[in-house]
Amino acid sequence: MEKSIDFIFRFSVIILLWSCKNENQDTFHFSNHKIVRDSFIDRFSAHFTTQMNRCHCPGAAVTVVQDSTVRWIQSYGVKSTLTNMPIDSHTLFRLASVSKNFASIITQIMVDRHALRWEDKVTQYLPDFELNPIENTTLLTINNIISHTSGLSYHSYTNLVESNTPITSIYPLFKNIHCKVLPGEEYAYQNACYAMIEPILQKATGRSYAELLKEILIDSLHMPDICYTYSSMLNRDDVALPHRPDSGDHYVPTTVSDKYYNTISAGGINASITDMSIWLKLLLGNDPKLIPKDTLDSFFKPLIRTTTDRRYYNYWPGVTDSYYAKGMRILNYGDHYKYYHAGYANDYRAEIAIDPSHHIGIVVLFNSTCEWSEYVIPDFFSMYDEWMAGCR
Repeated sequence: MEKSIDFIFRFSVIILLWSCKNENQDTFHFSNHKIVRDSFIDRFSAHFTTQMNRCHCPGAAVTVVQDSTVRWIQSYGVKSTLTNMPIDSHTLFRLASVSKNFASIITQIMVDRHALRWEDKVTQYLPDFELNPIENTTLLTINNIISHTSGLSYHSYTNLVESNTPITSIYPLFKNIHCKVLPGEEYAYQNACYAMIEPILQKATGRSYAELLKEILIDSLHMPDICYTYSSMLNRDDVALPHRPDSGDHYVPTTVSDKYYNTISAGGINASITDMSIWLKLLLGNDPKLIPKDTLDSFFKPLIRTTTDRRYYNYWPGVTDSYYAKGMRILNYGDHYKYYHAGYANDYRAEIAIDPSHHIGIVVLFNSTCEWSEYVIPDFFSMYDEWMAGCR
């Protein structure tokens, strides 16, 4: 009997060691990068479910992509706590400021096609544009508005964006704001100034930003659900409504707002988690005909340091510095970078992050600003790094 027990024990140890070794084999490699194994997805999925239940978040959708493979796509919760209709992989959420990813990629593609240049002066396309002091006007480049280094103070005229004022009526007012620094010297996050890319692109290409978005990205990538108007969000059946916390742990639905649809580039895109799986594949370099490697390198190149910006991501474990690139934040972890952006509007929260060292990315869409939305990205990467270390 003791020999049987000893045999069973030894056999179990051999099987355990073999399985751990097997997880490190090259069977699941793609393009010389390890892909996420199901064992990690199982762990993070369980953690995701636990956190959703803990904070009583009404609904969310998540996707994980590595190389060209969608390793995980899942929906949680309901579109509305009043109807309890479940969220699915084609349910629309608002991306809010994650929309800036799209604007920067479109601009980069237009730069590659020689329609304009990053170093071009804004006045070349908007001759009536002025800054205060006026000497700053001719210094402002397209690169400055995309990297939030215009010299304007934080969120200049975001209130006008939220009041549905057209961007063509907002940018002439920037001359009324005194700039304390020159363009390119300091980072200050913008919505209205960022959205100036729309009339600039229209002047450079002869097509509206909506036309460029549809033609260059949506149609080319075959994104099935994405849209960018208030009416389209209202008229779709498969929409996750925004929610706010009520008394206790209960969330109640609110209405979809028309804010930011006047500035699609800054915050007006609606998308499903299926759309965002496709978007992650693009940002991971899986469509070199549309986005060559040099284009992606330019998109992710750090342009301005944001470490002194007292924002939550600067306090994530391991982050030593942060920067803004073109529509994406760059987080320095000492020996590698991670790319990140978030969006918040109308009680929606969108999170996108990529670890290029492992060629892996994640997007999470929430129909509330629950507590879990603040920690999902650092938790994901911490658990992934721990899992990778345990299998080496």
